[in-house]
Amino acid sequence: MPPSPSRPPHPGRTPAERRALDAIGCGEALPVMHPKVRQNLIAAGLIEQTGAVVRRDALGPYEVPQYEMPIPVHMQWCSAVAATDEEMAEFEAANAPTA
Repeated sequence: MPPSPSRPPHPGRTPAERRALDAIGCGEALPVMHPKVRQNLIAAGLIEQTGAVVRRDALGPYEVPQYEMPIPVHMQWCSAVAATDEEMAEFEAANAPTA
């Protein structure tokens, strides 16, 4: 369900930055994002590197950084993307199992 136009979840952010924030906010540890997007989000304090995953390929091991939202940012993100009671009722009615 798309967010309400009256409550944009990421005002002032590009579509690519919004996708990255949504992925991180939903718990994807390794979202795909352009380095410029990552740099912009880190500079704005919207994400931070919290570790790395070690992977291995034919050339040997390498690290892939992991990112998370700081808790205050995540709380704001959750509030911005949360559905209203009316939106949730509409969603549940549209997705109710049929007999």
